[in-house]
Amino acid sequence: MNRVALRPYQERAIERLCARTRAGARRLLIVAPTGAGKTTIAGFVIADAIARGLRVLFVAHRRELISQAYARLLQLGVPEHAIGVLMGADARRRPGAMVQVASIDTLRHRAKPVAELVFVDEAHRALAVSYRELAAYYPDAIQIGLTATPYRADGRGLGEQYEELIVVASPRELIADGFLVAPRVFTVPRGELAGLDRVRTRGGDYDEGALAQLVDRPALVGNIVEHWQRHAAGIRTVVFAVSVAHSRHIAARFRDAGVSAEHLDGATDVAERDAILRRLDEGRTLVVTNCNVLCEGWDQPSVKCAVLARPTKSVSLYLQQAGRILRPWRSQDALILDHGGCALEHGLPQADREYSLDTKPRVRRGEQAAHATPVKVCDECHAVAALAAAVCEACGFVFERGSVPDEEAGELVELRDPMAPRPRRRPEASPEYFDQLLASEPSAAWARARFHVETRVRPPESRP
Repeated sequence: MNRVALRPYQERAIERLCARTRAGARRLLIVAPTGAGKTTIAGFVIADAIARGLRVLFVAHRRELISQAYARLLQLGVPEHAIGVLMGADARRRPGAMVQVASIDTLRHRAKPVAELVFVDEAHRALAVSYRELAAYYPDAIQIGLTATPYRADGRGLGEQYEELIVVASPRELIADGFLVAPRVFTVPRGELAGLDRVRTRGGDYDEGALAQLVDRPALVGNIVEHWQRHAAGIRTVVFAVSVAHSRHIAARFRDAGVSAEHLDGATDVAERDAILRRLDEGRTLVVTNCNVLCEGWDQPSVKCAVLARPTKSVSLYLQQAGRILRPWRSQDALILDHGGCALEHGLPQADREYSLDTKPRVRRGEQAAHATPVKVCDECHAVAALAAAVCEACGFVFERGSVPDEEAGELVELRDPMAPRPRRRPEASPEYFDQLLASEPSAAWARARFHVETRVRPPESRP
């Protein structure tokens, strides 16, 4: 018997999925934001399938994803003897089980189980050779992909592997219903990131080696620690670096500043990795730095700050990293410190996006990526707005052609979401309130601008 209640949007997704398979669809891609419960949706479908005598294969590429799927199936009432795990020497191996939860790497070197229904987690990887070989092995099975980001950095669409796309819910819908939290985002204008035009690209994103040499400098790393101390001190934090050396460097700088910080990477022992993340969850460690380890398959709601210490051309990587901190936890805000300018490159994490299975058209060097959400920042209130907007929806400021934010060099600026609800009551236009803003804002110019926007009254001229 199921012991997990479905959310309304999950019920709708399952109904639509079943309707499409009854209509003859064989390869479907389910798209839902990180934290929406894609594994729960898959688990309900799997439980129903085995009740009807179907054999199921669930494939993922990381140990954490496999363990999460296994645990979710147990929570949904699937008997333990009906679930087997194909992953190295895992003790949960049960060759005769109706459901096999398998590592794609292990599956490449083992006899493949019989399956009428195949799930692929993190299906934006579906065009990799191992996944294409897997799909070809099960030509008659119903194949369902799960992803939060249905596109690749190189622009290739997933239509080569899937016929139809089912969008479960948008981030804004989940935020409005309380299933995700809207993050506060602090970023640096792209013009302040010197040298990115000289970094070569590979596979649709910056070459990691060349990028590491650019960003791993004492000035940048020190800036990361300084901004964290100003905006996120005491908050459990994950840092995404561009290389292992860069990650170690950042962790060392945090420790030099008296902050408990640890590094992990792909070579970190499994037991030690679990111990590091456990200390982070308990608050004994405040900052964990990594490179390409915690972007996917990691669910730790107590971590409410993400430091993006690398630029990326990949909207998929950006959303995967940002999505790690958007699950609700004790009513605490989510905070993104974006030192790579990713939010200006790709838009806010909760922005509405259009999804397609088609291959994106190639873009010339220096042009905006086809899947990006181009934005600009309001000079008056620092809300983020569409690049073509004539008026800021948040404060009514009229944009001048070619206007750019007036930033202080080296400072991150908070991007306000123009779609977020505005306060019903304006603050009192008092000298005391202006003093509060002077104490909380990075500069007097910002304090004056915020005072004017929020009170519709000019700030006291006698103030500094």
